[in-house]
Amino acid sequence: MMKRYDVKSGKIEYSIKESGNIMGMVKIKGVGKKRLIFDHYGTKDLTEENKVKKETTGGQAKVEKTHTLMYMNKGMMYRVDFKKKTIVRMENPAMAMNAMMGGGKNMKQTAEAMMKSMGGKKTGTDKVLGYTCDVWNLMGVKQCIYKGIPLRIESNIMGLKSVQVATKADFNIVLTDDDFKLPEYPMVDMMGQKLNLDRKNLSAIDEKASIKQAKEMQNGMKAMAAAMGALQKSGFNMNDPHAKPSQAQKKAMQDAAMAAMGGEDAMLASAKKEILDDAADLPAVKTCFQNANSVKEANRCEKKADSEYPVHHTQWNSTIKSDILKEIDAFEKSLPCIKKAATFSALKQCMPEE
Repeated sequence: MMKRYDVKSGKIEYSIKESGNIMGMVKIKGVGKKRLIFDHYGTKDLTEENKVKKETTGGQAKVEKTHTLMYMNKGMMYRVDFKKKTIVRMENPAMAMNAMMGGGKNMKQTAEAMMKSMGGKKTGTDKVLGYTCDVWNLMGVKQCIYKGIPLRIESNIMGLKSVQVATKADFNIVLTDDDFKLPEYPMVDMMGQKLNLDRKNLSAIDEKASIKQAKEMQNGMKAMAAAMGALQKSGFNMNDPHAKPSQAQKKAMQDAAMAAMGGEDAMLASAKKEILDDAADLPAVKTCFQNANSVKEANRCEKKADSEYPVHHTQWNSTIKSDILKEIDAFEKSLPCIKKAATFSALKQCMPEE
């Protein structure tokens, strides 16, 4: 089980104070509050922060208020935009980073290894709210970390001093979905397109997406490791940045990657199954587009074609409809060929050209 922290659950409240005089020109003073709620050893995590900052330049003062909220549930992240009143849903890059750096296991250990590699040093221990934490120094930032959770962060960078310290902390407590409730704003993807997700079943949707993401990541890492191993075994000079693999070496890498993922037959069967499963709804999708006479109806058809990441139309006319129906017809004609394909090369020949 992947862990970010060595504590199962917790609620922490922080105070934030900022002050500074940057190059004798800009005076900064800021205060704020932050809350962190996590469960399942930090793989489910909500962080909310409110800050007020005053900047004074040449006698002119400017006050800025910020309100941020990030929610992470394993492989998915949600960023609340309080100005636009939307929630952006995206994949969690920390999952991919941890898989690459630490094999998808303990993210606390991975984080410490990364800090050491960047010149960070553990200088001793301290106490915050009675909890003994390890003190780390890295690039002007001093952190007091309790079981992977920062309880105090102090920095002094370019004249700007910042202190974030826990004022209340409760660990190993019982939490519910209400503790991670998000505002009732519409959800969009990173391109700003609206996502029609069932909010009541969001945890189950995220769980399914996370399992798929983790599986793809694990398979990708296996394939990459096998390919690089085959390249090194072939005599390729890994230390020469200008060296290029030969065709034989590229073939060896490809064969090793496929073998690591179960062999070409297993990969081919999986690829064909995914394509044919998607094609099962094709007749209904085609009929939907044939009957679509508005942008709203066309987007409903796109949702039917791809429930997770549907295309979003802003206009709809006979030309767009005709082009989509031609693509569907071409895909339908390729299905018998896809079913018979015995190699990846043959499968590629089946696919209609874009």
